[in-house]
Amino acid sequence: MLDWPKAIHDGGGKAVFIVQPDTTEEQIGCLAQIYTGQLGGNPWAILGTTYEVAGLVKTPITIDGTGLKITMSADGVGSASGDTFKNPVTGEPHEAQIVLPDGFIWTKGECGVGSFTAVAEGLDMKYNDSNWIYYEFDWADDR
Repeated sequence: MLDWPKAIHDGGGKAVFIVQPDTTEEQIGCLAQIYTGQLGGNPWAILGTTYEVAGLVKTPITIDGTGLKITMSADGVGSASGDTFKNPVTGEPHEAQIVLPDGFIWTKGECGVGSFTAVAEGLDMKYNDSNWIYYEFDWADDR
């Protein structure tokens, strides 16, 4: 979970790492180094400086579906679901994309609508019918 009170680049964010129950302390340490930017590499070298870690939750995580049509849950923490936009007349999927040729987190995203709720370690987040973007990423540090 990541939450920023204002624009990401203004900092002041809080993060809660959510991992599977069988994640080892060594694995958690490695993930912490990656997500706090300690190992360099984009986007975490930049994003990792914009938040503090508020906690860690070990709980079963379930992900079902593909692309924009997906549901996710973390037991005792929350759930999320996404879908494509729908044509308001026919109800059929309505495709939309955002292309950012020089984007450093992603360059092409499929847009849809999603909702999620999550509560853990002092963070309480709930968004209904919000922006939902599915993208593939290549976080090689060569851009």
